[in-house]
Amino acid sequence: MPKPHVVNVQFNNEHVFWGDYASHFLAEGDSWFGWAHLNLVPSSNLLEQLPLRRSAVVISYAYSGDTMRNMGELCCNSAFAQEIGAQNYEAILLSGGGNDLIDALPHVLRAADPAAPPTRAVDCVDAAALDLLFDSYVLPNYRQIIGYRASGSAANQSTPVLIHTYDVPTARDAPATFLGIPAVGPWLLPALVAARIPEALHQEVVALIFARMESKLLTLDDPAAHVHVVKTSGTIARALPDQQGLSGDWINEIHPDAHGYALIAAKLAKRLAEINVD
Repeated sequence: MPKPHVVNVQFNNEHVFWGDYASHFLAEGDSWFGWAHLNLVPSSNLLEQLPLRRSAVVISYAYSGDTMRNMGELCCNSAFAQEIGAQNYEAILLSGGGNDLIDALPHVLRAADPAAPPTRAVDCVDAAALDLLFDSYVLPNYRQIIGYRASGSAANQSTPVLIHTYDVPTARDAPATFLGIPAVGPWLLPALVAARIPEALHQEVVALIFARMESKLLTLDDPAAHVHVVKTSGTIARALPDQQGLSGDWINEIHPDAHGYALIAAKLAKRLAEINVD
C-alpha cells in the first residue's frame, strides 16, 4: 500500500497555490479540527492526521471553542462565501456539537438530591432537555450549513459533506495545559459535581449523553443528499478517571492525543475513499 500523503492544513487568509494539490477540502468546526486547547504538540487535530492517498490542502475555518451557532453564522461570512463560491471542493468537512453539549450540561443534568441520591445514570439526565438541545439547535445549525452548500454555490451544490461523531471522554480532573500549567478546563467533571451526581455514576452519565449525541448526529446522514456522518464511538481507548494528564488515547478531558486522532481520522479517510473524493 503506498505511503499516504501528509495533509497540508491551511487556515483562512493563508496563501494557497491551488494547483499544487490533487485534492481540496473546506473545513469548519471546533478544536477537533482546529488546534487542541493550548497543547503545543504536533498533529493535535483530526485534519492533520487524515491519511489520504493524494496530496491535499484543507482550507480550514475551524477554531477551538466554536459552537454550532458560530458555525451556522459562518454562512454569512463573506470570506467563507467567497471560498465556497469561487472554488470547487472534493468535500466539505464539519466538526461540531461537542462544545454546545458541554455548555448545556447545567440544563441537561438533573440536580441530585443528597438525601436520596440516584442509582441509575438515566435518572441523572433530563432526556427532554437533551433532545431539545439537538432538535432545536445543533441539528438546525448543521442543516443551515448543508443547505447553504446546496443553494449558495453552483460549484459545490453536490459536494459531499462529511461529519464525524465524537468518541466517549472520561469525566476527570484533566484540564488542557500550556507549558505544563493547567489553563482551560476540565469541562465535564465540574458540571457533574455541581449537579451532585454520585461519583460512581459519572462515567455512565457521560457515556449516556454522548451516545445520545451520536444518535442525533447520525440522523443527518443522507447519502442521496451527499451528506455522510461517520460513527466514531468506540474507536479510541477511554482515559482512566483518576489520571490527570495523558491517559488512554486522550491528552486531557475532552481532546484525544495524536494517536487517538489518527485512529478516528482513519475512519474519516475510509469514508472519503468510499465516496471517491480522497
